[in-house]
Amino acid sequence: MEKTAKTLDELFLTPEEFEDMKYRHLSGPNGWLLFAACSSGIDFAEKVKKDYEEMLRKKNSQLLQKVPLIKEFEENGKKKEMTIRFEDTETCPRLPRGLEGHVAGSDVYVFQCVHESISGRTVNENLMELYQMLRTLKVHRAKTVTAVLPYLAYSRQDKPTFLEREASLSKLNADLMIASGANGVLSYHLHTEGVRGFFEPHAHVVPLTGLDLFLDIFSEFQGKSDIVAVSPDAGGLKFVLKFSEMMDLGHAVMNKYRYTKDSSSLLGVVGALDGKKKAVILDDETVTGSSLINAGRALKDNYSIDEIHAAVSHLKITKNRISSIIDANKNGYLTTLNVTDSIPQPDYIKDLPFVKIYGLSKRIATVINMLHYNQSVKALLHRR
Repeated sequence: MEKTAKTLDELFLTPEEFEDMKYRHLSGPNGWLLFAACSSGIDFAEKVKKDYEEMLRKKNSQLLQKVPLIKEFEENGKKKEMTIRFEDTETCPRLPRGLEGHVAGSDVYVFQCVHESISGRTVNENLMELYQMLRTLKVHRAKTVTAVLPYLAYSRQDKPTFLEREASLSKLNADLMIASGANGVLSYHLHTEGVRGFFEPHAHVVPLTGLDLFLDIFSEFQGKSDIVAVSPDAGGLKFVLKFSEMMDLGHAVMNKYRYTKDSSSLLGVVGALDGKKKAVILDDETVTGSSLINAGRALKDNYSIDEIHAAVSHLKITKNRISSIIDANKNGYLTTLNVTDSIPQPDYIKDLPFVKIYGLSKRIATVINMLHYNQSVKALLHRR
C-alpha cells in the first residue's frame, strides 16, 4: 500500500534541518520568500518571478530552486484560480492543499493588477479579492504580507472634490488593506505622495517614482536647448521640474481647470517655449487622454512644436476613447505615447504603432529582493 502520511518521527524537525530549509527556501529576516497572485495579477507575478530567478542566475546563486508562486488550487483533477466564485456571487480565496499551499512563516508578496479591462472584472471586484487574499494568508500564519500593486487604486480620491459632498476614498482603501493584514504596499508612480500617510504607521509604502524610466526613455534628449519638458497640470509640476533638472531641459506647465474627475479644459501654458521644436509631456496617469491631447494641440498650434512625445506611467484609456488618441497622432498632437504595463493593456492599445509599452517586472523584482533582505531601497528609488 502506498504510504500517504508521515510518521511523527519524520515530521519532527531538527535545528540543522531548519537551517537547511531556510537556505533552500530563500529565507530572509522577514521569513521565507513566497509569491502569491490574485486572479488579475497572475501574468504580472509570473513576469516578476521570471526576472527574479534570472537575476539569481546572473549573480551565480547556488540555489536551483525557483521562487514559489501560488496562483491556483486543484479540485477534482482540474486546476482553478485560487479565488472561488460561488453561485450567489460571493468569493473566497482558497489556498492549495499540502506543501504547495504552505505559507506559515513566509515573507509573501501578493500581486494584483486592480485596474484592467481584459477580464471584465471591475476595480472593486479586484480590490475585494485582494483584501480576501491578504486576510487568507495572514490567517494561515504568513509572517509578513506585502501587496504588490503596480497601480494604487483610488489614489486620485485622496481628498473630496472642491465644494462637493464626498469622502476621501483613498483613505478608506488604505484602511481596508491594513484591516485585511497588509504589512506593506509596493506600488509605482503614485498620483500623490500624500496617500502614503493613509497607510502609516501600520503598513509601509514603497513607491517607485517612475522618474528613472522616463529618464531612460528620453536619454537622447539630454541637454538639448530645443526641447521642453511639459507638465499637463500643476499637480505634476514638481515631477517635471525634477525631470527637467536631471535632463538639463527647459520646462513648462499647462494651466487647466478640472470641472469633473474625468473632464477638464485648458486655460493656458506657462513656460519658456520660444525656439522649442520638441516637447516631452509627462504624467502619472490618464483616463480619457484629454489632458495629453489638449496639451499637444496647444503646443503644436500655438507654438509650432513639431514633435510631441508623451510618457504616462498608468494608461487607463478605455476602448471608446481610442479614436481620439489615434486622431491626435494623425494630426501631429501626439507623436509617440510611452506607457508601462502597470495596467495590463488590451490588443487595441498594443497594436497602435505609435504606442510603446515598457515592462516593470525587473524593477519590481529588484525592490522585492531589497525588501526581502531588509536593504534600503533609496538607491533604486532615485536611480538615474
